[in-house]
Amino acid sequence: MSHAGISSNINIFKADLAAAATTGKEYVLGETNSVSGGGAKDVSPLFGAALWTMDYVLRASNAGIKRTYFHHGTVGLCYYCWWGRYSMGAPYYGAYAATEAMAGGKYISAVDAGTTSYAVYAVYDEAKKPIKLVLYNSDFYSGSGTRGSQTFALDGLTGATATGRRLTAASASTRVDTGGVVSFGGKTFAQGTCVEGGSEVVESVNVVGGKASFTVLASEAMVVYLQ
Repeated sequence: MSHAGISSNINIFKADLAAAATTGKEYVLGETNSVSGGGAKDVSPLFGAALWTMDYVLRASNAGIKRTYFHHGTVGLCYYCWWGRYSMGAPYYGAYAATEAMAGGKYISAVDAGTTSYAVYAVYDEAKKPIKLVLYNSDFYSGSGTRGSQTFALDGLTGATATGRRLTAASASTRVDTGGVVSFGGKTFAQGTCVEGGSEVVESVNVVGGKASFTVLASEAMVVYLQ
């Protein structure tokens, strides 16, 4: 779930992406996931894997990878499956957050250099106007001790307010299959049916002089809406 690690892993594909671009063909990851061989029980079902899923998708999209197919093993026998043995698996929430971030967008750019624990992505509409941001704090939080945080200061905003939905859990080790709660904007998804539950939580901050800030806890992310 390290943002710097994810960015480094995506950079491996740079030469292949450049080669594909010279042919006019799209570059696709036909099979990928967090751990091979069906996943690992102490990695794949955790909330940390949800954060990895979100950041991995966004960084891949920013790099020019057009589609990212996540491998799912035999339902009921794989640890990283989003449904089945661990329905709803925590990684589903990361995919949901990434989808929500890019929905309605035409372009995406990574604002950060990919060398620290903190990520900022901007999503733009067809007119290249920023419509959403994704803020990610990949510092690991185990669930014990003081939970750190990172404040993201935004500038150049044009609206009176900015709103956000938080992808969160008690720790990076939270597991839905063992009763842990993962949510996005207060939403949860029912075991087996994916039906939305919970109470929607939309956070709002005032924009003063074009500036606003959001605080994101360690092992947490947020989608910010600019329109």
